[in-house]
Amino acid sequence: MKFLTFADTKIDPFLHMQLIDLAKTLSKDPKMDVEFSFHSYLNKPGHVLHVSQFWMTYPGSVQLDGLKSEVYLRSFGNFFFSDHDELQEAMQSLKIEEHFQFLKHLLLFSEDYRLEKVCISKRPGMSAAFSERKRILLTHFQRQYRQHIQQRRWMDAFFCSIFLLANHRLVQLQTPLKEWYGELRPFLVNLNTAESTAHIIAEIHDIKIALRAFKEGDMTSSYLSFYESDPLHFKDITRENEAKTPHSMTESEDESSEETAREEMPSWHNETSSPSDSFLQFDLDQGTSTDLLGEGGRKAEEGDQAFGAVQAGAKDSKGNDFKGETGAGVDDASPRSGQGLYPYGQMNRFAVEKKVFPKNSSFQDMQDYQQIKSAVQSSVSLLKQSFLKTIEHKKNVPNHDLHFGRLNKKLTRLLTDKNPRLFFKKAESPQELDAVFTLLVDCSASMFDKMEETHKAIVLFHETLKAVRIPHSITGFWEDASDAKKDSQPNYFQEVISFTSSLKNQSGAEILQLEPQEDNRDGYSIRKAAEDLLRRKEKQKFLLVFSDGEPAAFDYEGHGILDTYEAVVNTRKMGIDTLGMYISNGKVTEEAQILMKNIYGSHQVVVPSAAELVSYLVPVLRKLLFKIA
Repeated sequence: MKFLTFADTKIDPFLHMQLIDLAKTLSKDPKMDVEFSFHSYLNKPGHVLHVSQFWMTYPGSVQLDGLKSEVYLRSFGNFFFSDHDELQEAMQSLKIEEHFQFLKHLLLFSEDYRLEKVCISKRPGMSAAFSERKRILLTHFQRQYRQHIQQRRWMDAFFCSIFLLANHRLVQLQTPLKEWYGELRPFLVNLNTAESTAHIIAEIHDIKIALRAFKEGDMTSSYLSFYESDPLHFKDITRENEAKTPHSMTESEDESSEETAREEMPSWHNETSSPSDSFLQFDLDQGTSTDLLGEGGRKAEEGDQAFGAVQAGAKDSKGNDFKGETGAGVDDASPRSGQGLYPYGQMNRFAVEKKVFPKNSSFQDMQDYQQIKSAVQSSVSLLKQSFLKTIEHKKNVPNHDLHFGRLNKKLTRLLTDKNPRLFFKKAESPQELDAVFTLLVDCSASMFDKMEETHKAIVLFHETLKAVRIPHSITGFWEDASDAKKDSQPNYFQEVISFTSSLKNQSGAEILQLEPQEDNRDGYSIRKAAEDLLRRKEKQKFLLVFSDGEPAAFDYEGHGILDTYEAVVNTRKMGIDTLGMYISNGKVTEEAQILMKNIYGSHQVVVPSAAELVSYLVPVLRKLLFKIA
């Protein structure tokens, strides 16, 4: 749900990542996530911390302090020093009261007030953010108090006055509020000095009794929220038509089976929340209690042993469970990137790879390709000459009489020369270029007015690397929005130039088969391209990405930038140099620059328009080729 006030608020993905890392660090919960909501609260069972979009309307430094203070309060205060069960029970008991909203707000505010003091005492470094938070909230509640007084919403105004008085802000109480405050003052003083959740709840129950004499209606404004988990009932965790299990066997059946030896074998199936430490995998037989057996055990498959190895490596082993063994194909990455259970990221767990093979090029495609090739040939020649000159220069550079390097055995120059050169470099044997490239091309629908110019840049990339004999691949990627579902999102990869065909003289016309399609799931595509590059034996690996906007796909909104950033970081950790090129719509905007910086860091280029892509690609290729030479 999006509230209208904040419907158009753009969340800075880099800030979002900072808050997630902060929440994970403070709570020591590697699964903790941060979401932006109308109010701030902690969903501890769901591993989600909600921060309020209230702070998004404030300038940078104030916004950051406000959001950090909420992360402090929830991931450190609520997580470790608040009793969620007692708060849940208290909320349930208060729901029957006429002034439930007021009592709820007073309870949550008192708990936050107590936790703020606990946070500052345990971690004094949090005090700066809490001070800024208090300053902003005092101004906000002062304004709300005046507004409620004008509208004669007395219970709303009363809560605002309690907030202001608790934070030592003088308030001129009007007639009904003054009387109410006098009656509840002893309880409010006790709330101010409460040292536990239970103490606060006890005082709230006393206030509840006193409020029953108030004739004024309940407050209508909403300032604070609390996550209430649904209580589990016995029937929720059992099946009415339970399948026959060893626990449901009759006494006679149990006695007859005593003679046979039993061996406990942990199993895994699709309905378990986490796999057990067994090397076996079974199907779950469900149904009513009956003497009929199910379809029986599943036949063994070729991947079962590999699956067992993965499961053994994906968790800490115990006892004789193969300590010291390394799990095959399991990345030791953070849970946020989902590398353990989800090798392509948690946001892409339902993405399905679909390959599209290039067709035979038509005569018209070949003619069009030759025209584009002729247009970029001058740039290709310049890049080739520059590259060959760099290699030649490195071969001919002197390796003796240097100021640094290996020390020469002839040290007489130390006495004879005023500025002696006593070092040399070991001559290196000439080697072939040990590098490989991959170009990923965004084929989303937004590329419809850029693809023709993008073809020229792709041809420049292909012809340049072909000229210097460096293997490379070129792949277009997109997601089929019409077929995408909650549990299946088909992602298409059209490899128009493969590693094996990249150096063939007749290759290239297939590039013109790349056309705009639908959505783009960049994070998944980068991980798949990196997977292909890692199979190559070349020492230096490069991944270049052409894109024209923020990643957008099914159930990818709000997480696409984070997922793509994590894909880029993980790809670079694997030793693959990753660079992004953003194709703008005629003007470089600050938003586009921030987007690319958040995803690719300093290794990115923002191109004003598709028509200028070739001129921007030339220096990029020159720099990459110089790195190889």
